[in-house]
Amino acid sequence: MGNVTAHADAPLVLPLSSKVSRKERAALLLALGGTSTIAGRALDVDPSTVRRWRQMPGFRATVTDLRLRLIGPVAALSSVAASENGGGE
Repeated sequence: MGNVTAHADAPLVLPLSSKVSRKERAALLLALGGTSTIAGRALDVDPSTVRRWRQMPGFRATVTDLRLRLIGPVAALSSVAASENGGGE
């Protein structure tokens, strides 16, 4: 498991299974909006390593895919809420 701290006074604990590689866990953290520094600290990896991974096309594609998977359900919920409220947000 990794502890992710967005701000010094706001700890966020994510249940990141150790059965998933550090690179895959970093991709998830980045897809959720984390930075290379946050991902590196949470996974006990130097942030420069995460920045290097971010330069790899396959890694970038994984982050993008994860973002789309995460945003899809949120977008669906938003459209349902908008239709229930007369189409406005």
